[in-house]
Amino acid sequence: MFFNKNISSNKLEDITFYISSIFVGCLLALVIMSVARCAIVFSFALNPLCDLPFSEKLDFSFTSLRFDLKTATFAYVLPLVIGLIFCFTRFFGIYKKLFYVYSYITLIVIILFSVINYFYFKTYDKSIDTFIFALTKEDPTAVFKTIIEDYPFFTGSICLFIGAVVLYLVHIKLITHFVKKVSLPKTLGKLCILLTVFIVLFGIFMRGSFGTFPIRQLDAQVCDKPAVNYSIPNGPIAFYWAYKWDKQSRLIPKTYPENVAFFANSLGFKTDFKDFASVLKPMYNKTPYNEFLVNNKPDVVFNVMESMSTHMLSYDDENNRDLLGELRKHTKEDYFFTNFVSEGDGTSDSLTRLLVSVPDLNLSTSRHADKDYLMNIVKIFKKAGYETVFVTASTASWRNYNNFLRYLGFDRIIERSYVKLKHPNATESAWGIDDEYMFKETLNILKEKREKPRFVMTLSITNHPPYRYPEKRVMPNLNITEDILERFPYKDTKTIFGTFQYANNELGKFISAIKNDETLAERTYIAATGDHNLRGIGYLDHPDEAMFGHAVPFYLYIPEKYKGASNIKYDKNRLGSHKDIITTILYHSQSDLEFYSFGCDLLSDRKCSFPFAYNQIVSAKFNSKYACELSGDYKMHSHRFNGKGILLVDKENTNQDCNYHISFSMLQAYLYYLQTQLNQGQSLIEYLKEYKIQLK
Repeated sequence: MFFNKNISSNKLEDITFYISSIFVGCLLALVIMSVARCAIVFSFALNPLCDLPFSEKLDFSFTSLRFDLKTATFAYVLPLVIGLIFCFTRFFGIYKKLFYVYSYITLIVIILFSVINYFYFKTYDKSIDTFIFALTKEDPTAVFKTIIEDYPFFTGSICLFIGAVVLYLVHIKLITHFVKKVSLPKTLGKLCILLTVFIVLFGIFMRGSFGTFPIRQLDAQVCDKPAVNYSIPNGPIAFYWAYKWDKQSRLIPKTYPENVAFFANSLGFKTDFKDFASVLKPMYNKTPYNEFLVNNKPDVVFNVMESMSTHMLSYDDENNRDLLGELRKHTKEDYFFTNFVSEGDGTSDSLTRLLVSVPDLNLSTSRHADKDYLMNIVKIFKKAGYETVFVTASTASWRNYNNFLRYLGFDRIIERSYVKLKHPNATESAWGIDDEYMFKETLNILKEKREKPRFVMTLSITNHPPYRYPEKRVMPNLNITEDILERFPYKDTKTIFGTFQYANNELGKFISAIKNDETLAERTYIAATGDHNLRGIGYLDHPDEAMFGHAVPFYLYIPEKYKGASNIKYDKNRLGSHKDIITTILYHSQSDLEFYSFGCDLLSDRKCSFPFAYNQIVSAKFNSKYACELSGDYKMHSHRFNGKGILLVDKENTNQDCNYHISFSMLQAYLYYLQTQLNQGQSLIEYLKEYKIQLK
């Protein structure tokens, strides 16, 4: 019979190579991804993994293996199909040559993504996510310098080269070994059965599941320990998910006012669906009439400080480790909040949220950058009669901010090249000029004669990796102890602390210069906050720091005569976040001003529609005993504040309802989506009026 026919030795050898080579390729891919995962677990997730019960440890191992099998088989599905087509033809010799090239390149790519995933985890406490694509919009030279300074680039490259050579030899050796050792049936029928089983198993591993759905991203959770869950995806599949979500995030969904109203209602605002303008009522603010403020509009300076971290401040010791420098006396004299979090966790992310309350870190480079956003703070100050200036220690072309800031309405943009012209001796890093020169130029701007009051926003840069203490400056002895060195596993920990102290000290000197100038001291408000907390110091190993890991301080100086004209109630322990900064400033600097905001006035007890400290990952209501984690694993977690320190929580999860915070995230997102549909120059209020007319 046909199926009892014997296979020729040449064809049998081809099929043996076909099965053996794909098996070896998948096996090597599995080994690489397993070793990479072990490195991540032992470096970043060992303690939480050890705390898990045996069943969850087993689930972690099995789920990780399923994802690795899925990745490995997907990587070799192309040679599987092509080899099956050509294994009985005279072209199989070409296939064999091409397979070696394909397989070797595939394994090298898996190694590269595994290495990237390890260092991404080290920096951001999670596997690769969409933020990795934000790096492509940074200054490539500065990014390259950062990589060289902060990561073992050269030794790593040498190790990768040696690994690539070893992989090449092992790859060929293993395939040759399996081809010699594997014995296949010589009859066509038995061989067809074997091939069918091989291909079916391959398909099962690709699917990763026997259930209704194949294994997918939502299956990458086996417990309530984020560090463990983030260790499940391997480098290639984490990058694929990030690419998929990044691509999807660029496709902003068609949104209607009803969608925004739905989430407003879920927050308890009882929005009238027939009057869509009522959707905006919870965000509407109007400052009280104040005759003094009518006649004495102050200048406002808002400083956004690179990586101004509350965690770093927790190591401050006035006598043994002075991390505040000149800033210290001002934090004692003025308003200083430390129970405070950034809204975003990256510079562009936080800036976008501060400027327009939009949850899109790529807004400045998108086609929606020029929309008329409802909560544009530049527009609010211009409405109040202000001239607006943005001063950055970096280049204004970073992430298209030169254009984006002009779209928002800034009258002037001062960047590193201009400051260097005014201060030829200015020192600089890969990312921009040092803070002291940015502040010197900002002070000059405040002293200029003008007819209008000024709103000046600054963005510092010195406290940015790669960390370096400015030239011609002597770094102070900050007494970095062993326990600090253990928590900051960097070769340049002392430089990190020195740079942090330098930035704070220069901010303090800038504030002192204003206070020491009689004219400026009487008319200038000064605010300062961090764009985000320090990253890469293992917050996942410290679940009690779930909220503390996003903490930045908020400093505010108000001249004495303005304090007297405003009813101020200061509670330094009050919770707050970025969304509250401009709202607080406006309520105590402007008279009879209407504006829209998600923020609260932190210096009064007036009613606020959104009374909570909000970060995109963690949020807590004012006067609440709980914080809610909002991100990542399709399950929301709540933690009780433990009262042991600033924003510290219990490690154990609680069952508190976090839906309120989720609804706010959705409200913010859908309000943004709605605004992307505005025509050029059209306001959201105009859009809502037209929409109501169209419905009729």
